[in-house]
Amino acid sequence: MRNDTSTVMKRGARIPVRGVAMVLVLAAALLDGCASMRPGPPTPITSMSQIEGKWRGTITIGFGGPEVLYYLTIHPNGQYVAEWGISTQWGRVTLSDGVASFQAEAGVMGSSSGTIAYSPTPRSLSLSSTFGNWSAYVTPLN
Repeated sequence: MRNDTSTVMKRGARIPVRGVAMVLVLAAALLDGCASMRPGPPTPITSMSQIEGKWRGTITIGFGGPEVLYYLTIHPNGQYVAEWGISTQWGRVTLSDGVASFQAEAGVMGSSSGTIAYSPTPRSLSLSSTFGNWSAYVTPLN
């Protein structure tokens, strides 16, 4: 068998080195593009106007559980409504020292509380429950 440096042998198949290199370059570019879509570091939330509005994203129930489509509406007075699957939750968001906290008044999750992190670039919210039994990531609903 001749030793051809322009191909790589894998289980009897000949794959051109140029083709492998192209696939690796494209994969790296794709992963780099996805990484740039992640939110930046949280920004202090000093006004409800930073987080009010309609949001859409995913909620993860439990550790590593499935992601479910999640809708969140935060009103200027701090009242919020969250919907996912057949579940609805409502409560209030409060601000203190640049930190947004939420307290559910009712819903499937019962009495739930946690924090909201805000990132302006890209504009997003990350919600984390106090006891870590769920988390959500949302972006503005346009």
